[in-house]
Amino acid sequence: MTDTDHDGWPDEYRDPRDRPHPDVLRVTVDPSVERTQEATVDAAGAVADGESVPAVVSFATVEELRTVLTDRRVELLRTLVATDGAAESITALAGTLDRDYRAVHDDVTLLAEYGLLFLVEEGQSKRPYVPYERVHLDVELAGPAPASV
Repeated sequence: MTDTDHDGWPDEYRDPRDRPHPDVLRVTVDPSVERTQEATVDAAGAVADGESVPAVVSFATVEELRTVLTDRRVELLRTLVATDGAAESITALAGTLDRDYRAVHDDVTLLAEYGLLFLVEEGQSKRPYVPYERVHLDVELAGPAPASV
C-alpha cells in the first residue's frame, strides 16, 4: 500500500501540480455517480500509467450543478484556465476578477471541495490551480423536472 497524507493522496502527489491530469475535465449530472476522492486518486494513477482516463466531476442534479457553478464561479474557472491554470494567490485572483477577496476565497474553497480546482499551499498562501486545458459541461435534460419538495 502506498503511503498517503491526510487528504488521501499518495505522498508523491502531495502537491497538486505533481499529479497527472488529463487535458479535459468533464462535468456531468448523473445521480447514480458518487463523487469520491478515491475515484479521483485512482484516475490520476491511471493517467500516470499512460491510460486515457477522463477526469469527471458529477453532480446529483442539475440544481446542484447550478448552485455550485454560478456565473461568477464559471468566470473564476475560465480565468484560471486562461492563465495556465494558476493564480499567484487568492488575493491576486480577486484583483484580476475585480471582486472582493472574501467572496473569491469562499468560491475557491467551494470549487476545491467539489474537485473543480485544487489549492497549492505555499507557506501562508494558497494558490488556486486548475490543471485542465478545458472544462467541458455535459448536461442532458430529458423528461420532466423532479418535483419540488
